[in-house]
Amino acid sequence: MFTADEIRQITFEKTMRGYRPEDVESFMENIADEFEALEKEKRDLEEKLYLLAEKVEQYKAEEESIKTTLINAQRLGESIVSDARVKADNVIREATIKKNDIISSAYNEIEGTEEILNRLRKEVSDFKRNILSLYKTHIESLSTLPDDKAEEQPEEIVEEAPAQEESVVEEAVQETVVIEEPVVLEDKFKSVSSLFNEE
Repeated sequence: MFTADEIRQITFEKTMRGYRPEDVESFMENIADEFEALEKEKRDLEEKLYLLAEKVEQYKAEEESIKTTLINAQRLGESIVSDARVKADNVIREATIKKNDIISSAYNEIEGTEEILNRLRKEVSDFKRNILSLYKTHIESLSTLPDDKAEEQPEEIVEEAPAQEESVVEEAVQETVVIEEPVVLEDKFKSVSSLFNEE
């Protein structure tokens, strides 16, 4: 391939019936100028192509960096979501366990309280039954005692004496109940209240 300078240096032999040298030289000069312009344009295009190739490589590198960043961001997001789900599951599990413990503890307390209440009711019932039995025995033993005044008085008065004695005994029984029952019940309630205070 010729260069513009090589085209300008080409010479032709002169003959009698050839082209006019001025026309040939003018044509060759024009061709050399055009060829030089084409070479310059080619160099410019090659430089632009080189710059564009560098830009493409830069864009490819940036694209890879962007892809890597997006992948890392996606992985980080998935990791955050996964961690959040695990933490949420743990919180829900712990809350469920605490709830079940609280419910179980409440049921146990209710059952214990019901047992204590039933026991206290039985103890109160037994206490009343024992006291009534004791008073009944006491009244029966008092009624068997001889009454000197009853022998001296008429029959009508004798008949009224046991009623008076029974009323006196009943008053004594009521006084005894008032004195003794609260003391025992107070002890019972103290023991019950101590159970609640321990909690």
